[in-house]
Amino acid sequence: MKNITKYTLLLHRYLGFALSLLFVIWFLSGFAMMYVKYPTMRQNERLQNLPVVDLSHANLSLKESLAKSSITDTLRAVRLGMLLDRPVYRVTTIQNKNLAIYADNGELLTPTDTILAQKLAITFLKNRYLPKKYETLTEIDQWMAGARSMGYQPPVHRFKMNDPEETYLYVSTQTGEVVQMVNVKQRFLAWLGPIPHWIYPTVLLRNRPLWNDMIIWTSSLGTLMCIAGIAMGFIRYKRKDKDSLAFSPYKKKWFRWHHYTGFVFGIFAFTWVFSGLLSMTPWDWAPFTRLNPDENRQWTGGVFNPDLFKLPPSKASAVFRNNLALKEIHYTQLQGKPYYQGYQDEQHTQLLLADNSSNNAFELFPSKPFVQTVKALNPAVNVLEAVVLSDYDDYYYSKNRDKRLPVLRVKMDTPEKTWYYIDLKTGQVVLKHEKKSRLERWLYHGLHSLDFSFIFYKRPLWDIIVIILMLGGLAASSTGLVLTWKWLRRKVKNKKPVLKRQAVVEDRLKDGVQ
Repeated sequence: MKNITKYTLLLHRYLGFALSLLFVIWFLSGFAMMYVKYPTMRQNERLQNLPVVDLSHANLSLKESLAKSSITDTLRAVRLGMLLDRPVYRVTTIQNKNLAIYADNGELLTPTDTILAQKLAITFLKNRYLPKKYETLTEIDQWMAGARSMGYQPPVHRFKMNDPEETYLYVSTQTGEVVQMVNVKQRFLAWLGPIPHWIYPTVLLRNRPLWNDMIIWTSSLGTLMCIAGIAMGFIRYKRKDKDSLAFSPYKKKWFRWHHYTGFVFGIFAFTWVFSGLLSMTPWDWAPFTRLNPDENRQWTGGVFNPDLFKLPPSKASAVFRNNLALKEIHYTQLQGKPYYQGYQDEQHTQLLLADNSSNNAFELFPSKPFVQTVKALNPAVNVLEAVVLSDYDDYYYSKNRDKRLPVLRVKMDTPEKTWYYIDLKTGQVVLKHEKKSRLERWLYHGLHSLDFSFIFYKRPLWDIIVIILMLGGLAASSTGLVLTWKWLRRKVKNKKPVLKRQAVVEDRLKDGVQ
């Protein structure tokens, strides 16, 4: 028992020496993370800055444009919008290539030069501001992480605009569209929150595998440190008398306060670092929350087929303009049927059959056909529940309430108890949960963000609880950092006399030799 206590103490002590500063940084940046996201331009923000489309010159169908531009790759996504005053198809292939084809003559967009990119940047900000600094990036910088995740890779044009917010605009050389917009306030707050919290400097952004390994190892060691600390907190628990609130045997101030704060808040420090580890899904223990490739093929009705889209885009645009300030048309294939989806923004959308069989736009898909499609994904399995949600549940939810509603939730009686969430505005499966992924939701998001529905939407109650807990975790980490500093100072101080004696001996030896 004594050996176990000894090794537990040593484990906590030396891991604490190595990680105490990192824990302080994690807790301090956690306060900012309550209110700050990593600056990534969302689709809704992009749409709001786009001009209303004029597709009167979209003379070529998607199929004709692909033929004229000699693109034969299978497509994964297609959008129709504008590039300055010309209609353009922006396509993503299954090889994750992003390309742009003019819809008026089928010409493939060559990599955007500086002059064109500058015009696009100015237009994106409604012609109100001009670039004051420009460069072409050949590697991603600190703010390109989100755009890279969407398939946009350097080279990319970066403009620093002369607006009051000192906005950076990033224009893709591949498609001629603005793929990132970040202002000075967002950049400053990111350095207070997400960047230190995620250990996300540029050098690690450019080496994703190294970053992944670093987070897993530091959070794993941090978890062990917390477990050892909690164990030592109980081992060292000692009440001198029943009436006294003191329970620490330590006489030195910083040791005593580290014991107190660690004893009270150590469990929360453990849950936060452990849930942070789970955010990396180490060892692939939890399944993805999207359709797998086979399911996706069944859902869409096979590979994307441009031949299905027979309704001229100009006619579709005219239909959508009756109810939308149309910014973009997305091409969607569901169960082998083609649809145009017109976007004004994320919340204002409409759908239209693209096979030339109807000119009636609609806002929502009916839910019943999707129930049958989900059953086809799971043959010989019963449907446990099929319900349209007009509000969030514990798995499909949003802190800022910006996820679209309604969604259809279908629960299947599979061995994994699979749940599907279908966005009725797009017809897409936006979330798929199984037993393990639902467990991960609680172990990661539940423990890390305390996003339990009974407090999550009750502000400022959630804020008060989280701030109190993080102050406690910060106190435990800060006292540990002070102890680390004192230990290092003591080691350096004790080493100086030894070095001095060695120097004296060496001088005497030299004198003797001389």
